[in-house]
Amino acid sequence: MIQNSGAVSQQFLTNLQLLQQQMAATQQQISSGTKISQASDAPNSVGDVLQLESDMGRVNQVTSNLNLVSGEVNSAESALETATTLLDQVSSLAAQGVSSTVSAASRATFSQQVGQILSTMVSTSQTQFNGAYVFGGDQSTVPSYQVDFSNPNGVDRLTTTQSTRLIQDASGITFAVSKTAQDIFDHRNSDDSLASDNVFAAVNSLRVALANNDQPGISAAITSIKAAQDYLSQQLAFYGGVQNQISNALDVAQKFQLQDQTALSGVKDTDVAAASVALAQQQASYQAAIQAEAAMPKTNLFSYLSGN
Repeated sequence: MIQNSGAVSQQFLTNLQLLQQQMAATQQQISSGTKISQASDAPNSVGDVLQLESDMGRVNQVTSNLNLVSGEVNSAESALETATTLLDQVSSLAAQGVSSTVSAASRATFSQQVGQILSTMVSTSQTQFNGAYVFGGDQSTVPSYQVDFSNPNGVDRLTTTQSTRLIQDASGITFAVSKTAQDIFDHRNSDDSLASDNVFAAVNSLRVALANNDQPGISAAITSIKAAQDYLSQQLAFYGGVQNQISNALDVAQKFQLQDQTALSGVKDTDVAAASVALAQQQASYQAAIQAEAAMPKTNLFSYLSGN
C-alpha cells in the first residue's frame, strides 16, 4: 500500500509544532512562576481565580480603611488624653481657689487661668486628622464649638450632628469608631439642657465662681469637675476599645489575606518540579520525533515504480 507522503509529512509537522507549543508553554510557566496567564490556559480555573482575586481586593481595601481609621482614632485618643490633663489642671486650681485663705485677687487670677484652659479645651475639641475634625461626626469639615464666655457652658455650639459612620472588618462585621464633640465635651440631657457631667460647663462654672469670689460656687464647681473627669474617662475608654477592635480586625484581615493568597497560589502558581519533569518529557518526545523522521525511508512514487 502506498501512503500519501505529503499527508504523512504534514501530520508530522503538525505534531512537531504542537510539541513546540507545549514546550514553549511549559517553559513560560517555569520562568514566570504562574501557570495561568490568560483565561485559555485553564478555562475551568478562571472562576476560582477571579473570585479569589476579588476577595483579596476586598480584604486589601478593608485593611487600608482600618489603617486610616486607626490614625484618626489615635488622634482622638491623644486629644482626650490632653483634655484629661487639662481637667486635672482645672481641678488643681479649684482646690486652691476654694480655700478660705485665698484672696479675691488670687481667685481672679485663677479665673483667668481657667478661662485659658477652657479655650485650650475648645481647641482640643477641634482636633483634625487628614483635614477632617475627628470629633465632627457626620459634619467633619467644620468645627463644632467656639469660645463664648457669655454662655453657661462657655462656648457656642456651631453644629448639631451625630456620628453614624461605621467601619467594617474583613468578616463583614461593622462597629462605631468615633463620637462627636457634643458627645464628649458638651454632654446634654434629653431635653438639651446641660448634663451634670458636661465638661465645658464644669470648667466654665469654676471660671465664673472664681471671678465672682464665690466660695460656695467654687465648691459646687468642684463637684461638677469631678463628674466631668469621670465622664471624660469613659470617653477615653471608648476610644481605647475602638483601637483594640481595629487591632483585632487587622489581625483577622491579615489571616484572610494569607488564606486567599495561599489558595490563589495553589490555583495559579507553577509547580516548578512537576513542570520541569513535563518539560524534559516534552523535549525527549521532540527529539525522538526528529530522530524518527530522519530515519524514515525517503521513497517516492517514481522510485517505487522503478524498483529503485
